[in-house]
Amino acid sequence: MNKRIAYLDGHRGLAILMVVFYHAYARWWEVVPYGTKYSDRFPIVHFGVFGVQLFFLISGFVILMTLEKCTGAREFLVRRWLRLFPAMLLCSILIFATAGFFHERPSGKPTWLSLVPGLTFVDLSWWSVIPGFSANPLEVSFWSLYAEFKFYVFAALIYFWKGRKGLFLGLTTAFAATILLKVANEISPHAVLGLAGKGLRGLGFEYFGWFGAGAAFYTYSKSRELKWFMAGVGLAAISSVFVRGWHWDHMAGAAVVGAVFTVSVISTTFQRVLTLPILQFFGFISYPLYLIHENMMIAMILKMDRMHLGIPDFLYPAVAIAVLSVVTYAIGRYGEGWVRNRMLELGRRLGSR
Repeated sequence: MNKRIAYLDGHRGLAILMVVFYHAYARWWEVVPYGTKYSDRFPIVHFGVFGVQLFFLISGFVILMTLEKCTGAREFLVRRWLRLFPAMLLCSILIFATAGFFHERPSGKPTWLSLVPGLTFVDLSWWSVIPGFSANPLEVSFWSLYAEFKFYVFAALIYFWKGRKGLFLGLTTAFAATILLKVANEISPHAVLGLAGKGLRGLGFEYFGWFGAGAAFYTYSKSRELKWFMAGVGLAAISSVFVRGWHWDHMAGAAVVGAVFTVSVISTTFQRVLTLPILQFFGFISYPLYLIHENMMIAMILKMDRMHLGIPDFLYPAVAIAVLSVVTYAIGRYGEGWVRNRMLELGRRLGSR
């Protein structure tokens, strides 16, 4: 593994730890036995919500690199599907099959229809326009995967039409249009502006600033042209301002995430820090752990509280994370490859007919 990929895996490890700690100590304060005791004492866990934005920066960087290795949009989308679907399939089956045991799930009990959005990477809200389609989300955190897949489709269409610069311009334009409509509607509310803004947000354009920043940083890492570095910095900064409404603490948290990624692009010392084994391990399991952790972890915490294990409740999430890490390591090391190989075999058989 080369150093560049290694430090990106370190970022993935950092991002998943941020998200997991946020869900463990801050997101479900009204459900967990310790309430806000630890999130009040360590408010930094609230900023773990911005781990998703770090994932978006990584994706913008990596996806442009992947696009350059593909000959067309179809090849790119197939490669992304083969990367994402195996873990999604295995994790969705695991979540659904164990939902009865983890009946404390804060997201509620899933149904068979709950499997559809994740397995298609299409928002539940999109599926819900079909008459009679109604389901609890299998995992609320899947929303970021839907945003990612919209980005993949957009990137494939634009890149193989207008190239790298065209893609960057397209991402920037889509993001800017969404932000301008948002600001305009807040200054002078109008039904048309609100509907148009909702449509662009439904396409995931509000996150394209993060993806564009990652793409700009990748271009800088190859060309060493300062304009691309500044473009990445600028897009990350603007994205931070509009990340979660007009709240200074949210802006600051998102800005720190952007700054951390920015520094790693130019600092070999920080890149070495990101290759620490603990970050590399969590980077390896980050995708399946992201998929399954939220409801299972909270359910485990509630079960441990009822069992009176005699350990501080602060450690309940650590126990749950350790168990889920073992499970997701097995999925990442063995399960994903097995499913991917079966899919490729099936594709070859169908192609030979």
